[in-house]
Amino acid sequence: MFVIVQAASGQSQTEIINIPSKVFNVVRKVKISLPKGYYNYPNRKYIVAYLFDAQSDAFFNFIKATIDYLTSDGYISPLILVGISSGNRQYELTPKAETKQGMSYFQKSGGADLLALNLKDEILPEIHKRYRCNSYTIGIGHSLGGTFLTYCLIKFPEIFNASIVISPNYHYDNEQMVHKFDSLTNLKTLSNKFLYIAYGKGDAYEEKFKPGTKKMDSLLIKKNIHGLKWQVKSLDNDSHGTTATEGIFKGLMALYKQFTLPYEQFLNYINDTAKPFIENVKGFYKVQSAWAGIQLPLVDDLNNIGYNCFYLNKKAEAAEVFEWALFMYRDDINLYDSMGEIQQSTGNNKEALHYYSKGLTIVEQQKSNLETKTYQKLMKGFQERIKSISTPK
Repeated sequence: MFVIVQAASGQSQTEIINIPSKVFNVVRKVKISLPKGYYNYPNRKYIVAYLFDAQSDAFFNFIKATIDYLTSDGYISPLILVGISSGNRQYELTPKAETKQGMSYFQKSGGADLLALNLKDEILPEIHKRYRCNSYTIGIGHSLGGTFLTYCLIKFPEIFNASIVISPNYHYDNEQMVHKFDSLTNLKTLSNKFLYIAYGKGDAYEEKFKPGTKKMDSLLIKKNIHGLKWQVKSLDNDSHGTTATEGIFKGLMALYKQFTLPYEQFLNYINDTAKPFIENVKGFYKVQSAWAGIQLPLVDDLNNIGYNCFYLNKKAEAAEVFEWALFMYRDDINLYDSMGEIQQSTGNNKEALHYYSKGLTIVEQQKSNLETKTYQKLMKGFQERIKSISTPK
């Protein structure tokens, strides 16, 4: 399996776009970090994660680097990271105060509805117009960012499929978020969603926010909402400023476990003599796809499953996986290379030649959407594969 690296650094690319906002009557600057293989596979679509408090370059770049690491080592699938910057975070990330405590909490608060509308009606549509996104969206927020995401879960549940909420400020406005969640009656709006909440200890902010978070934990247990997958975790972290660095990567890992076949389950399916391996895998992902609302497995997960079979010398099962993968992602360049390699390894050179040649054709078809160097490397890779069959050692 040959790999094309888009940038010499091996890092994802970051862009800044300006999106005019009628909601705020200003131009909003949004940071976009694309996965490093984005331009190599022009037919792939990606999950999008929206990170709040991206006005901090250090924070945005840290989370970007975290995602780069997790994707490069295969812990999570590649995603598009969108950084949402706030000029006045205390205003934009808080709902309107309903108590005297809330009214005196910040100098200015109550802009959460505007930010939610800005996201729903302006930013998300623009991101989907400019980039190749699937329909799954993740919200990532720390402190007031977590407060805002909880508010969206309650009042604007259509915006995010998953929310990663780290050290949320539930103390605001006499724990308004806790009370709103407690009084929520239409629980169906939370079906098929994922919620990860984490908090630290010891730090003054963490201790102030912790009681509300624990109450939210108790409410999640009490309500037992059908279809909502959730976790509330206590972090061994004694600084409010660093809980995000630990909690966000753990939240992403927890979410992607909902999308992927656990390796232990994979081994059980491999060793199952009562039912074909591919049927077990398809059955597993049928359930996961229905919950997530998107087609699963994602293409990189399919590639991993196929090669895991191959490494266990289950080459027939590997071929079945890649046949299924090509049925779902028929224009994905890398899958043709993978399938060709599997066929070639079993001595089935005729089939290997078919898949390598088909891959070469797909590259030609996608030439206009590929950078010149990427196109040349892909062509050379398939040509060398074909040559290795034509001139065996």
